[in-house]
Amino acid sequence: MPNLNRLTVARVKALIAHPPLKKAVYHHDGGGVYLQITPTGAASWLYRYSYLVLPTPPGAKKKKKEHSVGLGSARVVTLAEARAKAVEHRKLRAGGIDPKAQKVGARARTQREAEHRITFADAAERYIGLRESEWSKSNHDAWESSIRLHAKPLHSMIVRDVETSDVLKVIEPLWHEKHATGVALRQRIEAILDWARIHGFRSGENPARFEDHLEQVLTKQKERTSHRASIDWREMPEFAAKLRAAEGSVARLVEWLMLTGARSNEGSGATWQEIDLQAKVWRVPAERMKAKIEHWVPLSDAAIRLLEALPGERDPDDRLFDSAKGKEISNTVQRDLLREIGYPKEAASIHGLRSSLRTWASECAKATERVSESLIAHDSRSDVQKAYERTRFFEERAPLMQKWADHLAKPYDAMTKVVRMRAA
Repeated sequence: MPNLNRLTVARVKALIAHPPLKKAVYHHDGGGVYLQITPTGAASWLYRYSYLVLPTPPGAKKKKKEHSVGLGSARVVTLAEARAKAVEHRKLRAGGIDPKAQKVGARARTQREAEHRITFADAAERYIGLRESEWSKSNHDAWESSIRLHAKPLHSMIVRDVETSDVLKVIEPLWHEKHATGVALRQRIEAILDWARIHGFRSGENPARFEDHLEQVLTKQKERTSHRASIDWREMPEFAAKLRAAEGSVARLVEWLMLTGARSNEGSGATWQEIDLQAKVWRVPAERMKAKIEHWVPLSDAAIRLLEALPGERDPDDRLFDSAKGKEISNTVQRDLLREIGYPKEAASIHGLRSSLRTWASECAKATERVSESLIAHDSRSDVQKAYERTRFFEERAPLMQKWADHLAKPYDAMTKVVRMRAA
């Protein structure tokens, strides 16, 4: 190509040292390479070229338009490097590719890649936030704590870089010692990575998938269901007496759960607007129920007395039970109360209070299975049936809840308990 390499290294240095006074000046090196120098002293390399404007009407004069592509600062990029870059651009043009369009496209791809570089922790937060409205508070807290406590090695990783070996590092330590925890963690990581793939944050197979993947390296174990400890219904009067001897809002909340058969979060989130003292009913709204169906709980005389003794203004939006700091009482604090009154983890649990009521209803009160299940808001009917029967078995449940409260108030005999345990 004629008229190439017009500039020299010395000439470039001299031009940069003495910038123009009024406007930018362009010094042609040949082959489309230009040295641009501005009055402020800025110096840069450009590759300038022209292309035909299409389509051109028949018989019309062909029009050309000029484009320029930056090759970098002349204070950083040498003359030889600028010429080499220009050669690459000329090769693109020879192949029918517009250098500027390619550069713009490359910049857009780089930007898209940057936008899709999120960490696993960010992906987990967004996925859990997306599902929060669908989940119960306890389920949300279980997901959040599981990822926070057991998936730490993944937190700072770019989600698209997570591989099978990374997943195994967090799952294998739990797989044998705390199998249920390991199983739940694997399922949660798989769901988060699936969400990331669908949103374009990663591609390829899910490294947390079990079938035909992790099952090849993790020992297969029978999925064991660990039932949370519950107190025999015959021993519940003793528990009730110890519970009522404890002071404070946490004890009153646990007593409320014992009397109503409600779940932990249903009781801790209960407000005065849900209570009808005259009708002796607690109407738990659908959004706070696990099945997302409104549930009516008949209140015994003991439950009414408990409510009447509670302090506070009783405004509609006020919770029945609050911590000393005015916050909702967590499941952990409720559980700790059981330990304080003498019931270790293997002997009792908050959820187990529901099991005690359920077993009493069928074994002692001789309630039918469907009525017994309805006491603890278990329901196997279709969603349509549930929606039209919010007060399911309410008339049958009301006397049962009173009998349950009467049973809890019975005096207990410590020796009877000992004899029964020996006989067993």
